[in-house]
Amino acid sequence: MQTRMKECRTRLSLTQDDLAKIVGVRRETIVFLEQGKYNPSLKLAHDVAKTLNITIDELFIFDDEPETPQSRIVLMD
Repeated sequence: MQTRMKECRTRLSLTQDDLAKIVGVRRETIVFLEQGKYNPSLKLAHDVAKTLNITIDELFIFDDEPETPQSRIVLMD
C-alpha cells in the first residue's frame, strides 16, 4: 500500500507530530502510515483523510496484482 499522506500533509504545512496529535495517534503511527508499513483502521483512515481534506480513495493507493496473460480467459468462436 502506498499513500499520498506526506504530500498532502506538507501541502498543509503540518508536521508528522501535528497530524498525529490531531488524529489522536503517536507520531510513529504517522511515520509507518506514510511508509506504507501500517494498515490503518477505517476510523483512523477517515480521520487522517478528513484532516488532510482528501478522500480515503485519494489518500491510499492499493497495489493490485497486475493481470498476467495466464490469468485471463479469452473465449473465441
